[in-house]
Amino acid sequence: MTLCLDSLMPSFLNIHAHRSSVSPCETVVRNFILPLATQALRLELPCGWFSAGIHPWHLPEAPEESLRQLDVLTHSPRCLAIGEVGLDKCRDASFALQREIFMRQLELASDRRLPVIIHCVKAWSELWAVVKEIRPATACVIHGFRGKPQLAESLLAQGFYLSFGRCYNADSLRLCPPGRLFLETDEAPHSVETVYCAAASLRGCTPEELNTQCWENLRQIMRMSGNRTVPVPLKET
Repeated sequence: MTLCLDSLMPSFLNIHAHRSSVSPCETVVRNFILPLATQALRLELPCGWFSAGIHPWHLPEAPEESLRQLDVLTHSPRCLAIGEVGLDKCRDASFALQREIFMRQLELASDRRLPVIIHCVKAWSELWAVVKEIRPATACVIHGFRGKPQLAESLLAQGFYLSFGRCYNADSLRLCPPGRLFLETDEAPHSVETVYCAAASLRGCTPEELNTQCWENLRQIMRMSGNRTVPVPLKET
């Protein structure tokens, strides 16, 4: 459904969650981790938008097969992003392998002109080094951002978008420019509307104003990434 009636308002955009919608008031870009969720993803494909990727916590024994599956999935018009992908120094998995698979997925995102949802823990300099090396022709969104303002300012200066969930540094949320902001629930079971209410209170706006901006940001990163268009699901007021 596309945005066409002034009497209707957009549902709250949840840019990243590991579940389907729990409320008619939210629209979820559901994340699937490969190869763990391949079967579930096949079942869910008709039901809404999704992102998919190889998470640094779940590196596959056969990465080439998972990368092939991901390549196939990126051709779906319902695939809005590759991710979550990235680097995590708090896991036992080989960091060299994490880096290689992250680079391969960035390259695929650039080829397919899809945004990237990024997971990063204690590997910010390495993350930036990889992005500078690959220079993907697409938007990169740091999901679940909890860092301090200094880190937020550095990432914003490097062109990243920031997505905030249930837990975050309030000062970082306040300083994030409206045009570089997303909100999410990640693994939390509650509706993203609660995140919008808390974030709007901190930023001195209404949840509806913040939601309108997040939808515009999604359209912006899709335009940056290629020719895919994003309809805005609606709910009655």
